[in-house]
Order: sequence, then C-alpha cells, then structure tokens
Amino acid sequence: MLRLATRFARWRRSWSARHPVATRGALGALAALGVVLGVVLVLGPLSWLVAGRTVRGLDGKERADAINAVRQIVLAALGGTSALVALGFTVRTYYLSRRGQITDRFNKAIAQLASDKIDERIGGIFALEHVMAESAVDHGAVVAVLCSYVRRNTLRPELDDGAYGHRSDDSGRVEPAADIDAAVTVLARRPARDEPNRPDLRAATLAGASVRIMDAAESPNLRRMFLTWADLRRAQIRGADLRGTIANGADLRDAWLDGSDLRDASFVGADLRGAVLRGVRLAGTMLDGSDLRDVRGLTAEQLAGAFIDETTRLPEDLAQDPWARARLADCLAWRDARPGPWSCPPRTPAPASGG
Repeated sequence: MLRLATRFARWRRSWSARHPVATRGALGALAALGVVLGVVLVLGPLSWLVAGRTVRGLDGKERADAINAVRQIVLAALGGTSALVALGFTVRTYYLSRRGQITDRFNKAIAQLASDKIDERIGGIFALEHVMAESAVDHGAVVAVLCSYVRRNTLRPELDDGAYGHRSDDSGRVEPAADIDAAVTVLARRPARDEPNRPDLRAATLAGASVRIMDAAESPNLRRMFLTWADLRRAQIRGADLRGTIANGADLRDAWLDGSDLRDASFVGADLRGAVLRGVRLAGTMLDGSDLRDVRGLTAEQLAGAFIDETTRLPEDLAQDPWARARLADCLAWRDARPGPWSCPPRTPAPASGG
C-alpha cells in the first residue's frame, strides 16, 4: 500500500510538471466543486440539523420561513467564522514576516560588527538597539552580543598603553573608542525588561566611560550587571541605576558616581579611592574589603545602610565618626550572628548624641 501511494505521488508530481495548465484547471474545478458541495451542505442537511425538531414539526409556509431563517443564520455564522480564520492567517503571516525582517536585520547588524571600518561597526551597534527596542524576544540576545563585543575588544588591564578600545588626547585623558562608547551607551539605555542573565562586562576596560543622567531622558540602566574586575577609572557614572550590580574588585578610582543608586549592589574589594559618592544611595550595598580612602562626598548617614567590616578602608574622618563606628559594630555583630553572602543588617540609627 505504501509503495502504491509513493508511486502515485511521484506520478502526480511528474504529470503536474508536464501539464501545468491542466493541473491548474483541475485544481480550480475541485475548488469550485468544493464550494458547490459546501453550499449544498449548508442549505440542506446542516440547516435542517441546526433547525431541530421544532422547525421540522411546522407545516407549510411557517416551515419554509423558519428553515430560510435558519439558513441565513448558518450562512452568517459561517461567514463570520471564515472572516475570523482569514484574520488569524493574516495575523500569523504578518507575525512571521515581521520575525523574518527582524532576524534579517539582526544578522546584518552582527555582520557589521565584524567590519574593519568603525563607522560600520557603530551602525551595527545602533541597528541592534533598534532590534532590541522592537523585539522583546531578542532583548537578551542583543544584550549578550553587545557585552561580548565590549569585553572582546577591551580585555586589557592597562589604561594608558594605547590599546584597541581606547583613545587618548594630548592631556592624557583616556576614554573608550567610539564604537565601545556606542555599545556602552546602548546597554545603558536598554529597555527595562526581565533579564534571566546578567549583562556581563567583567574585566572590561572602560576607563573614562560616560553614562550620565544629564545625557539621557532617564537614569542610565546599569542594573544587575557584572562589572567584576572592570576598569572604570575616571568613569562618569552619574545618576545611574546600579541596583543589584556586582562590581567586586572593580577599579573605580576617581570615578564620578554622584547621585547614583547602588542599593543592594556588591562592591566587595573594589577600589574607590578618589571617587565622588555625593548623594549615592548605599542601602544594602556590600562594601566589605573596599577601599574608600579619599572619596569625596561620602557621609556617615550614607554608610548607615551599607555593609562594612574591618577590611573596609574608610577616610580618616569617617573612620572616627561615631555613626560610622556604630554601623561597623552593627555589621560585625550581624555577620557573626547571621553569616552569609548578601546579608546586610538594618539601617543603623544616628547616635543619640548626634556626634
């Protein structure tokens, strides 16, 4: 039986190829026959089935009028169903077409990133931003590609060696190259969506990078990022949202973080010497082992919600501040009673003396 079916299918394809006009005619005839049979079915058995015993029990004109009304209702219902089916196919076709266009744009943007011309690479980066903005499905893929691009081109610990990924002017000021700056900017203004994986910029050299709230419509989005061991010396990260970000061991010397939100972030072992922390929110921020000497704008009130320990290196005036000392005592007692990562005691109130 299977062999006969296979042979018939081959014969049909061969005959169709040799007689295309006859094939189209036969298909048209079958379609017309299907329409006729459908009309007959609707006007005949189907209508009587829908009408039920009540209509069949009538006589004469009443019966004819009733069955005609039923037929009209059935035809209207079938017409509506057909319209809904057609709409469904139209929506599906549009969706598939749109997905195809987005996939094509995504692939072209990826190809641009491999160009040896910086203008084409920048164009690819902003093309990926458009894909991310239009397609939530592709959000994670775009973020992963941009992070990989940044890390692949900036994994150099040196700051002033003229490595690819940075440029410097006559004053010695260093900042990311234009394409790296564009990628970081796109990451910082990505839509706020659920991200199963953290954007990964570990060990990236981003000295002098600039993601400031005054350059954007809203706070730069650096939430839940991996910035472990990243080089962010002299970076401008002002008014940014870094909640939940992990920046353990990061180099943030002389960075500008004023007005940023670092709640529930981890800066364990980070070097923050000379950084500007004015107005920074530190509730739940892990600062054990971090170097905060010579920071600017940091107050004991800010530290009252962060986690510090004996390895946290504070400015001399803060180290002697009664509020900071009370916070240190609370954190040490909390650690001994409830050891574990990401564990921070409640905010320490100001000492009663106010000193």
